[in-house]
Amino acid sequence: MLGITMMIVIIMLASAACKYVDRKTRHFGPSEAEKRLMDRMDELEQRLTDIQDIMIAIDDKMSRPEMKM
Repeated sequence: MLGITMMIVIIMLASAACKYVDRKTRHFGPSEAEKRLMDRMDELEQRLTDIQDIMIAIDDKMSRPEMKM
């Protein structure tokens, strides 16, 4: 679980770094296709964040000892 979570974090950081460098090196506005692609990447990044949050919650639940009543 931790390995998968770390991979997701690394992918998100790499994506953010690429976006930052791309935006800093451009001197003109992005084309319509690039805008759609950036919007899609933002949406995918949000979904990855949601999946990561779910995986962390599941990992926390599984790592807790079960209490018997």
